[in-house]
Amino acid sequence: MLIIWPIFYGVLYGSVYSKGKLIELPIIVVDQDNTATSADLIDMLEQTELLRIKEIKPEAVGINKTFIGEAAYAVVDIPVDFEAKVMQGKSPEVNTYINNVNLLPSGYVNRTIASVVATLNAKKTSAMGLPLAALHLNTYRLFNPSGTYFLFAWPSYLFLVLEAVVMVVFALSFAAEQENGTLGSLYLQAGNSVPLMLAGKLIPYLLLSLVSMLVYIIYFYLFRQPYPTHVLALLWSNAIFVIACALIGIIVGTLVKEQLKSLQALMILSMPIYIASGFSWPYDQQGGQLAQWFSKLFPYMPSVNALHILLIEQGGFADIQKYLKMQYIQVLVYFILAIVTIRLLVQSVTTQTKSLN
Repeated sequence: MLIIWPIFYGVLYGSVYSKGKLIELPIIVVDQDNTATSADLIDMLEQTELLRIKEIKPEAVGINKTFIGEAAYAVVDIPVDFEAKVMQGKSPEVNTYINNVNLLPSGYVNRTIASVVATLNAKKTSAMGLPLAALHLNTYRLFNPSGTYFLFAWPSYLFLVLEAVVMVVFALSFAAEQENGTLGSLYLQAGNSVPLMLAGKLIPYLLLSLVSMLVYIIYFYLFRQPYPTHVLALLWSNAIFVIACALIGIIVGTLVKEQLKSLQALMILSMPIYIASGFSWPYDQQGGQLAQWFSKLFPYMPSVNALHILLIEQGGFADIQKYLKMQYIQVLVYFILAIVTIRLLVQSVTTQTKSLN
């Protein structure tokens, strides 16, 4: 343990941060002018190391849905008569909409777009002998427009704590059953049915977790934070999240068998789960596949991304389908693994009991 985990951490963290900087952040350009000058602006945006033009659209329709659906960090809207107004020195306005969900990349994207527009401005005005005022950039920050780190970080940390607590509680519960020798009797009380045994353990804690969700709702009002419009979608995603965390705890508690060791195992896992989730460092900027594969094994990554869509971007069920499907698959796999490990353990305990008799 002392040797293996530090080695694994080093490889995992290297996989996350190996690029060392943000590059090729996807943006969308709306070119309503379609002239040589608008093409120059698009080329200059594409030539920057930081930005990558994901799509060029003819009109700006549904900007908010574009961010959620296209996973873009910004939309640059080039207006009609852009070139004509530049040539006439009438200061055309370029509107930029910044996706402010993740404050780290949004700041870099905003500064880079502003720099490109300023460079084009200087280039055109110098060529025409006009004063430096040919272009004007309007920046609109969508989703967390004030840029408060509290809205970005606080709900995610609450989910991280909830994940750790749920996994630890279930791991300790099943490890204690083994230490006390009561797992076999628990299995008999459930009518020799592992699914019923799991349901008996899951339902009470699931109800307690819903109480925790209600407390979180009070926190939103207490700290004066915006509340999600699609509450049912958030509660549904959270319920699946809790079930997935509980099943992981059950698997760990069944395999490790000792309360202290199961607690240690989950504590070791908690930090890499957070690092690889894409919360602090953008998921699409991770340098290797290892971190992305690792994050997909645990419920925090899809849950925290769904949380940001529902809470900050005010999305709904349709906008989080990708993450819900990932959660469904995780729950199914965890459920099968939990049944298999418990059944094997019960059979082992039963065999040992019969041999002693």
